[in-house]
Amino acid sequence: MVKNPRETPGVGAIRPLNPPVPIVVKEDEHHRLETVTLGRNRLRVENTEDQWEIDEEWWRIRPTSRAYYDVLLEDGQTLTIFRDAVSGKWYQQRYE
Repeated sequence: MVKNPRETPGVGAIRPLNPPVPIVVKEDEHHRLETVTLGRNRLRVENTEDQWEIDEEWWRIRPTSRAYYDVLLEDGQTLTIFRDAVSGKWYQQRYE
């Protein structure tokens, strides 16, 4: 049993879990993904394994509109990345 502290809960430090990480993505003239830069490493995109889009909360000041890609890189790792359609910036989606 948990004892009731009889105190009103205050505003604590709330942080998002697994926030997206900004990355640099280079595309060709047909918008095919060519390279992904992670830190100081630029890796060639070998294949786009999957692709999907989400458009949510269009009524808010900051709607969510993203194009997601699961990509296979030249070193064998698979990443989920997305382009924010509102800002045009690229991010890596982490699932840790």
